[in-house]
Amino acid sequence: MPHAKLDLFSEKIVSLAEFAKALSHPARIQIITFLHQHGPCACSEIVAHIPLSQPSVSRHLTSLKEAELVKEQARGNAIFYSLQEKKIQQFCEAFSQTLKPQSIES
Repeated sequence: MPHAKLDLFSEKIVSLAEFAKALSHPARIQIITFLHQHGPCACSEIVAHIPLSQPSVSRHLTSLKEAELVKEQARGNAIFYSLQEKKIQQFCEAFSQTLKPQSIES
């Protein structure tokens, strides 16, 4: 299957597509929701509230980190994950502008 020619699209559109791709799995949306509700959490806390194995949750967290939607911070022997709220807000605003209906002139 041929790969999409990303250079044919604006950087903004490619960025929005990457954001959407990062949220394209229900587990990732649930992780984002959990972190939004509970703040920074260790992976074990997330695993306790999501019906997936620890390796699966870790893979989804990696995808979210690569998309810059979550960040990690070491605290002792544990790694805590939290939302990149500013980045998420920027993406949401960009989506809103992209999907905003054009005004119709009479």
